[in-house]
Amino acid sequence: MTYKLYWYAGSAAMAPHAILHDIGGEFELIEAEGAYLKSEAYRALNPNGTVPVLVYGDGKVLYESAAICQFLAEQHPETGLSPAVDDPHRGQYLQWMAHLTNTVQEAMTIWWHPDHYTEVTEVQQKLVRESEERLDRLWQVLDRHLQHHGPHLCGDRFFACDYYLAMLIRWTREMEKPGEQYPHLNHLVRLTMARPGYQKMLKDQKITQTVLPDAVART
Repeated sequence: MTYKLYWYAGSAAMAPHAILHDIGGEFELIEAEGAYLKSEAYRALNPNGTVPVLVYGDGKVLYESAAICQFLAEQHPETGLSPAVDDPHRGQYLQWMAHLTNTVQEAMTIWWHPDHYTEVTEVQQKLVRESEERLDRLWQVLDRHLQHHGPHLCGDRFFACDYYLAMLIRWTREMEKPGEQYPHLNHLVRLTMARPGYQKMLKDQKITQTVLPDAVART
């Protein structure tokens, strides 16, 4: 199957981009940013004007990062990135994918784009403050889970949901307390960054990703 991924650097395309490298075949990257996202041509692919978009097979189109991640992982079971339907990890894997995109990413969207919710500056500032407080609570829950059930979200096996979590944590780098300050989240990000697929994605996107030293995260 052939793939085209519409992306821009540091966006929600990071996780599916890494998965495409794990798959190992050739794929085409099409940078989509700025005015192009509002163009008629792009809106024909994704009426929401966001990335990523995956075009596959004979021109089928898929958008929403979490859906693309799950689709690619299930199309290529050889990657081991998605547990099979009868795998004991299946339920928890689906739980984490849903939680990350429906709850964690939603809170993060408010932090990054309060203008999508209100034009009132004071209300925007309140939304940013409250979303960061909410994210801090979510990181605490995730960190405790990893402490007792890690090092990955589903235990000792790495799945697409771990790529997704590492991507979301990178988006907190400008926050007062980024997610990587939590020791077990920090460890998960380090494990993810060590994977060849993630390293190739960073190189393609010209991203230099750093993570707090483990010793700092544990203070």
